[in-house]
Amino acid sequence: MTAAQNALSDGDYALAAQRLIYARDADPGNVPVLRMMTLAFWQAENLAAAARAVRDWARVDGARPAAHRFAARIYEDMGAIDLAAEAAERAVERAPGDAGEWARLGRLRLRLMDRAGAIEALRRAQSLEPSVEALLDLALALQLAGDIGGEVSVCEQAVELDGESLEAWSRLAHALARTDRIAECLEACERALELGGGPEVADLRERMRKLEPRVLPAA
Repeated sequence: MTAAQNALSDGDYALAAQRLIYARDADPGNVPVLRMMTLAFWQAENLAAAARAVRDWARVDGARPAAHRFAARIYEDMGAIDLAAEAAERAVERAPGDAGEWARLGRLRLRLMDRAGAIEALRRAQSLEPSVEALLDLALALQLAGDIGGEVSVCEQAVELDGESLEAWSRLAHALARTDRIAECLEACERALELGGGPEVADLRERMRKLEPRVLPAA
């Protein structure tokens, strides 16, 4: 363990993992060893070995959420989104107050095209601890589900939460463009451009300007 910790401190994750294998073989049920081995293989980008290690960890310590959180991240990095979603579900079952894991579950379900499940998980995340990232994921899920009003409302919550977020203002502008709220869309475009928005936002602003009602000057 000490030699492995030294290797981890030096950034030699492959060597640390190899040393931890010896520690694991000496004590297969040692949770700290299994946790460190999972982390070492993951950081060494040996995802297959990290997946095997996290499964061993979950078999020994599966009643707690930590192993399942790691499994969700490792499987996601592997591109095994269905397995990642299953692991995230196990994590939130064991830690229902974990807003970050509910948000992860929502994103994974969205990638699996489970829109209703994604909306449910992301709403749960927001009820626990609002974040701009999860709100924008929820906005995307609502857009794909055809709920444009809900999408706009969630984007508005995102800019209220962080008025300096370029992504939030840009997403709000694009959501408003799908409504008849042209003036508000233009305001959102202007704010996004002030924050460094690119050509896509500028193009949207020009399209909205062409749709803006022309008002005759007062006599």
